[in-house]
Amino acid sequence: MTTALEEKKEAIVPAVGKLDVSVVLPAWNEAENVRRIVPQLRRVLEKGRVSYEITVVVPNAEDPTIAACRDLGVTALVQKDPGYGGALKTGFEAARGEFILTLDADCSHDPSAVLSMLDARERADVVVGSRYVRFGHSQAGRFRDSLSRVLNGFFRGLLDVPVMDMTSGFRLYRRRVFDEVKTWGRDFDALPEILVLAFTLGFSVVEVPFHYRPRAAGASHARVVKFGIRYLRLAWRLWWLRYSYFSADYDQRAFYSRIPLQRYWQRKRYEIILGFLEQGPAVLDIGCGTSMVIMALPEAVGLEVAFKKLRFLRQVGRRLTAGVLARLPFKSGQFDQVICSEVIEHIPLAEISFAEMRRVLKPGGVLVIGTPDYGTWVWPFIEWCYKRVMPGGYSDEHVTHFTEQSLRESLEKAGFEVVKARWILRGEMIMKARARA
Repeated sequence: MTTALEEKKEAIVPAVGKLDVSVVLPAWNEAENVRRIVPQLRRVLEKGRVSYEITVVVPNAEDPTIAACRDLGVTALVQKDPGYGGALKTGFEAARGEFILTLDADCSHDPSAVLSMLDARERADVVVGSRYVRFGHSQAGRFRDSLSRVLNGFFRGLLDVPVMDMTSGFRLYRRRVFDEVKTWGRDFDALPEILVLAFTLGFSVVEVPFHYRPRAAGASHARVVKFGIRYLRLAWRLWWLRYSYFSADYDQRAFYSRIPLQRYWQRKRYEIILGFLEQGPAVLDIGCGTSMVIMALPEAVGLEVAFKKLRFLRQVGRRLTAGVLARLPFKSGQFDQVICSEVIEHIPLAEISFAEMRRVLKPGGVLVIGTPDYGTWVWPFIEWCYKRVMPGGYSDEHVTHFTEQSLRESLEKAGFEVVKARWILRGEMIMKARARA
């Protein structure tokens, strides 16, 4: 069935990315509110000097909101999948802008705040209009506001995502986020899920304050008990994701882990590696991940194969390069020191090049290399336990197993002299080796 303004698409349609902003308004029996909010949106977007389109997504072809869209000259689309999450998906698939703006059609999200969100769009991949950061406010009523604060605090604490308002539907997304974030919940649980998935993939998030207002007309479609159950199920599912190695910030978060053994292990590794380093600013951290070691070395160059981790580190201004150990993209003798911690066990033996580490070091340069020690019972036992307690952790990721003897032999064969070695609870060995002249 042809809906509002689809008849007018005979005009030239800009290609994807040629528009600045695509506005997506999920609406269910919101004809009166849409008539109010669309003119406000147009005024604000024109004031922001951006090219834009406005798309209203409705649940069915009989929704009276379609007639309002026809009168206003905006596109109305019937969503393909049910629920609020389904409405977002339909709107995102049709969007042609570099950025996608979502807000509620009930006028609770003040379009004037869009100007602040547009100002912040170059600083982040996702801009959240937040009720709970400083200068934000909610007029939702005491019960709903208290419930929302508890829910957001629960998600924030459980999932370790530094966003105060994770359930806000007032957002500005960089379009490329949805090249990777493709599936989410059916109803309002889609909001925290999209945000957590984006953050887990290394996309940056900032919040700007806005004032949430009571809806202008009509009744709310939120069902507290029904949606509450879905939120709890979502939290359990996302918890496993956030505490798995799939998360871009896995290494960084382990440093602050609530699990005493994991926190101790990460901090002991940090202490040993930094203690082995000598003078010389030219440092390469191979497979830097998002560990606190690269955070502690602002002048170091980080090499990483996982793009989501590079994307996460970009937020803290580190010098980064994408590449692999088998062929390091650097000149010979470029570095005073090289760090390679918790990398070689993840690579097939044939692809581990100690010679490449030696090549990029200056004569007499220092290599600090660490890996689990499979020559003792400690690490195999930890791995066995880890697999049962945290199935998403690094339990099946180690494809090459080194012992103290095999690692020493590999280093010496490549032209290194091992000068020091230390262990973390006899489970992980870290060696300091010097490149022979």
